[in-house]
Amino acid sequence: MKLHKKLIFLFLIIVFFSCILAPIKKVPLDFMLEKTGFMADTVDFEDGVYDFGKVMRRILMLATLIVFLVFRKSLRFGALVSSAIKIRPGSFRQFRLGFLLAAIPLLVYYGLGLLTGAWIIHIDFIVHDVVETDLVVETILDIVKYGLIGCLIGFMEEAFFRGYLLQSFQENMSLPKAVCVCSLIYSILHFFRADVLVSTGFQPFVGFTTMAQFFKPIFFNFIKNLPAIIGLFLVGVVLSYAFIKTKSLYISIGLHAGMVFMMKADALFLVRVREKMEWLFGDSDLVTGALVWSLLIFILFVIKRIYSRTVTVSQGNEI
Repeated sequence: MKLHKKLIFLFLIIVFFSCILAPIKKVPLDFMLEKTGFMADTVDFEDGVYDFGKVMRRILMLATLIVFLVFRKSLRFGALVSSAIKIRPGSFRQFRLGFLLAAIPLLVYYGLGLLTGAWIIHIDFIVHDVVETDLVVETILDIVKYGLIGCLIGFMEEAFFRGYLLQSFQENMSLPKAVCVCSLIYSILHFFRADVLVSTGFQPFVGFTTMAQFFKPIFFNFIKNLPAIIGLFLVGVVLSYAFIKTKSLYISIGLHAGMVFMMKADALFLVRVREKMEWLFGDSDLVTGALVWSLLIFILFVIKRIYSRTVTVSQGNEI
């Protein structure tokens, strides 16, 4: 069986395995929430009801880890990822470049948003025209936290999507097709985040009902979510292109970390006026706006310009 077909088969196994694990996981979780309140804030527990969607996403991660550990030799996960994350001279410089390539265009985005009124300044640590020292310290800590979160998410997602999936697809597909398939998967998986409210108590089919809610945005609200699908697809293409041109994950990790950091940190200083020019600036997800699409294409050309002399990988194919 070709590797990309094996991955599709394993994805179905992961989904089914997660649905079986879900009611088993729910039993001790219900006990902890009712008796100790442990993790209550994490799952928004209130009056015997909580968001099982957050729990299901963690179950999916656990099931994925178990499946990849079981099939690690046949999947060659370690070999592919280790070659992509190998530290070489200039790796940190590539990470820094990637971070700046994400941060600077988004600063332009926020600047244009402020000029047009699509965004407004809102600084929590200024109360009644007085700077609150404690809130300043808290804001600085939040900035550091978002930076670390951005780096962690960037490393984990790039190791899987570009370090493993893209490279595995390249073995059986042309390079453009591999990039498109990998980016589409990257885009679609971001919709596995529905809020699924459940009550405490044993529910044998909670995993299946939650997965149905996860798939609903793609199959039943496709047109509504099309701008986000396009935006996330373009993000995937940019990250894939950065990896292909450099033969290393570090510029992709930097780009990913910079995007995550900027989109989390903006809430500390800015507020989106959603009814203003949503087609241009997007809604709560910035990737739904035409301006971010344009900036992503700009980043793509900047990478192409910087690494114009780099020979691409995968059997001499170019992109």
